[in-house]
Amino acid sequence: MTHLFAAFESFLSPITPPIAVAVSGGADSFALLLLAQKWAEQKGGRVVALTVDHGLRHDSALEAQRVHESVLKRGIKHVILKWEGDKPTSHVQEKARTARYHLLLSWCRAHHISTLLLGHHAQDQEETFWLRLTSGSGLKGLGGMSQRWVKEGITLLRPLLGVKPEDLKEFLKAENQDWIEDPSNKNERFFRGRFRSFLKEEGLSSDRLLKTMEKLQEDADFIQEALKETLARLVELHPGGYVSFSQEDLDGLHPALAKRVVSSLMQWFSGGEYAPRSLQLEGVLKKLKAGRPFTAGRIYWFFEKGKIYLSRELSAIERPLFLKDVSEKRPWDQRFWISPELKTFFPEDTCLGSLKSGFTDSSFSTILNIPRRIWPSLPTIWVKEEVVAIPHLCYSRLRNETDLEKLIYLKPLFHDSLRFTI
Repeated sequence: MTHLFAAFESFLSPITPPIAVAVSGGADSFALLLLAQKWAEQKGGRVVALTVDHGLRHDSALEAQRVHESVLKRGIKHVILKWEGDKPTSHVQEKARTARYHLLLSWCRAHHISTLLLGHHAQDQEETFWLRLTSGSGLKGLGGMSQRWVKEGITLLRPLLGVKPEDLKEFLKAENQDWIEDPSNKNERFFRGRFRSFLKEEGLSSDRLLKTMEKLQEDADFIQEALKETLARLVELHPGGYVSFSQEDLDGLHPALAKRVVSSLMQWFSGGEYAPRSLQLEGVLKKLKAGRPFTAGRIYWFFEKGKIYLSRELSAIERPLFLKDVSEKRPWDQRFWISPELKTFFPEDTCLGSLKSGFTDSSFSTILNIPRRIWPSLPTIWVKEEVVAIPHLCYSRLRNETDLEKLIYLKPLFHDSLRFTI
């Protein structure tokens, strides 16, 4: 199976160890781990295996322990991450997936590992197409899962998307490595289990479908580049956590591109993995044409001097964050990254929240052109009930000249978000 490793090695050419690998115990993730181990050894680095125990089945802990023992025999460090707390009774797979990514990415950040490998293969890609087709996805969705993207500062890679599961199992047999069959893959309560049975019975061609998806992905990537250029040209991202653009510029865009611009901005505010639904986007565009302020997608939309402004809806702002609890760089309100260094300048009972309303200070005068309607949403340092700093209004009661804006900074406007996770 030298061709399998050669393709894997080529895919990871820009990456350097250490790396983490998500390992469920199935054939796909175990094959990925062994390939990663061989690659890391050649690079003189290390690989860490991460297994999430969702606790959804009574034997999940035993399965995780079995994976643990098998990985250790290979001389690879292994960590079990447990999903604690109450478990959902509806949308189980979707919520489990969200919890899984949260656990994996949090561990990687805490241990300064910037690359995480996932074991999705060609059959997963094929099933994604049909799943999204039945849910009415457009071009971007039908292109399937992305091979690489960045999420919460971690680079995620799927090196096996072009590999058939049968080849991965043959590779494991050659390596004398067993694996665990996930019963949910055959459980017809879930879409994937039902669909796998259907595809097998109908004998649908995987190769032809994957080639079609490659073409769709090529077109989707072209549109994504056009969107990136349009956002850079059209939209101004302000340090205070709001955006603005010319209403005339938006009106001059092709309707399909205008819809994608609005979708990207709404996704930036929400921090969600998925774009807003088409019906919601059409409603927003219709309201923008009307030219009156409104709220949609946890955003306050208003008009001033020929520009459209998007600010966080006040009722949707994340609850205040006590700075003493910030031990590592972390997001706040889906818009800002907060540095743990911020807490060194304030007392222990200091928190970060929004400015709210009614702020007055006789010695304060704004030197920035920030619309008054934006002010209540600005990140603000509070000690008890007293405002001590509003970094983006250049207001601070600190005696030193610390630039607090450098410690409360925005996430990028454009990023290649996770298309569809399985």
